[in-house]
Amino acid sequence: MKPTLENLIRLIKAQLGIRNIQPQDLFVEDLGAESVDLLNIVAVTEDTFGIELDEAELANIFTIQDLYHLIRSGSE
Repeated sequence: MKPTLENLIRLIKAQLGIRNIQPQDLFVEDLGAESVDLLNIVAVTEDTFGIELDEAELANIFTIQDLYHLIRSGSE
């Protein structure tokens, strides 16, 4: 699957069971994600898009848009 913002949002919707998600939503504050949810999202993201994300960069992921930018930099 191609790493697009739309595909990422679809993946996160499925993982969190939330219908309305925006790129600027904060994982914890807006979407209510817990640490285990974030780990699952990262694992599924890596598997789905065939990439490996830099663990050091994950500490800087607060929004869906942040994760998308990391995916784009990891897939180039």
